[in-house]
Amino acid sequence: MTRALSAFLLLFVVTALPGVAQAADAKSPASADKASINTLLARASEAVRRETYRGILVYLREGQLDTLRVIHRTQNGLEQERLVSLTGQPREVIRKGGVVTSILPNSKVVLISRRKHEGLLGSVAQFSAERMREHYRVRDLGQRRLSDRVGQLVSIEPLDGYRYGYRMLIDEQTRLPLKLDLVSGSDVLEQLMFTQIEFPKKIADSEFEPGYDIQGFRVIKHEAVQVEDKPVPEDAWKPTDLPPGFELAEDGVRRVTETGFVRQMLFTDGVATVSAFIAPAGLRKPLEGATTMGAVNAYGHVVDDTQITVVGEVPALTVKQIAENLVRETRSASDNASP
Repeated sequence: MTRALSAFLLLFVVTALPGVAQAADAKSPASADKASINTLLARASEAVRRETYRGILVYLREGQLDTLRVIHRTQNGLEQERLVSLTGQPREVIRKGGVVTSILPNSKVVLISRRKHEGLLGSVAQFSAERMREHYRVRDLGQRRLSDRVGQLVSIEPLDGYRYGYRMLIDEQTRLPLKLDLVSGSDVLEQLMFTQIEFPKKIADSEFEPGYDIQGFRVIKHEAVQVEDKPVPEDAWKPTDLPPGFELAEDGVRRVTETGFVRQMLFTDGVATVSAFIAPAGLRKPLEGATTMGAVNAYGHVVDDTQITVVGEVPALTVKQIAENLVRETRSASDNASP
């Protein structure tokens, strides 16, 4: 599916933790209901990867509507999908395993990139659904119909202003999400929805071939960003006074050029994720203060010779609080001395 939809669904993978359903008290109807919703969300995240489907998907953001044709299958353990833009500039994305090919016919360019399965989201699984419920209320809103199919509507509502809410309509038969909303109060910030969907038993190989004649197009290859096995530098940074519920999930150094490295931290509350980037000032145009693009908020400031940028699909106050509470922790010479 689209990168936005895939990322959106990753938010719910934490509910598939082993033992979540078993942790519910069988004698408590409320606990049993929670376990049932957890199981439903877990199956939805799995259906996105495993189901064979073909349909039309609309993506609404900032008042603009994009329409995509989506074709997806998993065959012999290999996940494949093809996305074709039906509105705006012509473009097509074909994914085969970890290889993503983007075709831009107007520019006569083909972009090829590789994605590694291991990444910063890999550690999110350590956060439990129980902790998630400290800051969200999960509710079953009953059945709804969409694209001539019946689905179960699940709501994940924030209990404070540090995070957004989510609504997911899950197909009753396949468990594939038919509709996904990112919400702030009564406002829908982003929406993904199938207007047409079918589940054929098989999809031919030919449907995953490019729809454009790309002979003569310029090919640009991008390798996956590498996480370097480097020691924490002498001038280390650490988070303090994080927003309620958010914890540091991963902390690493990423190589972005042959000689350039960026420190990256991932924070999560078990549902929402926020990334912090710490880089030498001057690599790019400095970002000072807040900026917003749809549901994505960012906050940046320069501390001495360092640019700090925090980005996430969370309210503006969340990224600001994280950015302003990343502090430099200079190690003493005795700390750095070898034993």
